[in-house]
Amino acid sequence: MTKAQQYDQQKQETADRYREMDAVDEVLQDVVSLFGTSIDEEEHETLLEEIEICINYNESLEYILRQIPDEVKALLVG
Repeated sequence: MTKAQQYDQQKQETADRYREMDAVDEVLQDVVSLFGTSIDEEEHETLLEEIEICINYNESLEYILRQIPDEVKALLVG
C-alpha cells in the first residue's frame, strides 16, 4: 500500500468512525499544516484554495482526496 493510499484510508476510517465532515476538516487542517515545508508556496496556496472550494460546494471526501497529489499525501503520512 502506498503512502497516498494509507492517507486516503486513514481519512476514510475517520469518516466511518465519526462523520464525513470530520474527515474533511482533518484534510483541510493537514493541507494548512504544510506551510513552510518542501512544497512550493504557490502550489500549496492553489491546493488550499481547491480544497476550500470543494468544501464550499459540499463535495464528497473521495472527491476532495482525489484533488490532493500523491506526493503531498506521502508528506502528510510521514
